[in-house]
Amino acid sequence: MTEPSQPVTLGDLLLALERTENLRSLARECGLTPGDLKRRLRQWRRELADEAEATTPDAAPVPAAAEPAPATKGAATRGRRKPAAAPLPPDLAAVPAATGLSASPLPATGSPVLEVWTDGASRGNPGPASVGIVFGLKGGDLLARHAETIGVATNNVAEYRAVLRALELAAGWGASRISLQLDSELVARQISGQYRVKSQDLLPFYRQVMDLIRELDGFSVRHIRRERNTLADVLANLALDGHLPD
Repeated sequence: MTEPSQPVTLGDLLLALERTENLRSLARECGLTPGDLKRRLRQWRRELADEAEATTPDAAPVPAAAEPAPATKGAATRGRRKPAAAPLPPDLAAVPAATGLSASPLPATGSPVLEVWTDGASRGNPGPASVGIVFGLKGGDLLARHAETIGVATNNVAEYRAVLRALELAAGWGASRISLQLDSELVARQISGQYRVKSQDLLPFYRQVMDLIRELDGFSVRHIRRERNTLADVLANLALDGHLPD
């Protein structure tokens, strides 16, 4: 029988963890679902590969008379993040900051459904953390965006903090019907009642979230894939990079 190869690099170790038969128990110890942990391991491997590519030296130096070279990938983007020169993607460039609004962005009449996308980010788990939030009318235009740092937190705490901040802002606008979308399967299933909240670190945030939800006339929560939550993800990472958009 062939002996399994020992991991040589951190990328090899992450790949081995993805393929381990003990992924379920490992996820439980981390407070994640197996699917969530596997996605995070895969994402970390991609980020490591991006950093390695960005720090590979060029074949030849740039001549002194040449135009200034563009920033390397590692300097311009760390992982998925956008360059500092143009921090907001086109879809968000014209969307106002939620905290800068002088009045509710919701229509004055009717009872529209406020669609909310949230994302929490933590580098280190626990480590420096932030939240990113996008608000829009269901089936309509984007209304507002929000990003802020929240100190040191785990990934799951950051996800809950993002949901809590979104609900607080929505309450201030008088929103009564909310459709919440996020890419944390664990948090989405806990809010929907499919999973119990066992972590004492998460329980206070869960209770605050549920208190705000009970004040609404209508509420739904849906777990979505990370690629469908890119705008909130971009905002959270911009905040971590110190590029909080105005």
